[in-house]
Amino acid sequence: MPRPAAVLVAAGLAATVLAGCNKPAPKITVLGGGKVVTISPSTYCFDAAHCRHSTGVDLPSFTTAADEKVLIDVPKEVERRGWVVSALTLNGKTQLATSGPIRNSHTYRVPSGVNSGDPFIVQVNELHSSSSNGSVWSFLVQVSPTKS
Repeated sequence: MPRPAAVLVAAGLAATVLAGCNKPAPKITVLGGGKVVTISPSTYCFDAAHCRHSTGVDLPSFTTAADEKVLIDVPKEVERRGWVVSALTLNGKTQLATSGPIRNSHTYRVPSGVNSGDPFIVQVNELHSSSSNGSVWSFLVQVSPTKS
């Protein structure tokens, strides 16, 4: 017969693992073109063994003027771990710009003209040490011409 203390410890560990699976993934907030968009991650890793992947999700999109900056705001848990922002071509194969690792800040601004007026994808990656931990948020920036 198992000891009561061992049963309680096992039950506590099982509850902790299950709670980790059910906890919500953090969302980022993006402001551009006078619009605020809250974005869920396409992939979020709670730790190396527990990643949640979204499938069939449309890439969030918004339009901003060519002379504006797109503001990205991350929650405290992402800020604490560190994060990096990359601007990519629509096929995702060419990096147009990168922020480098961001630490001790919850916001970053991406210039909307980074792709010479063409649409581009912005990707936010959460860091673990100095490399991505697998958590990714992405969105599409459509650029409208500036008015003269």
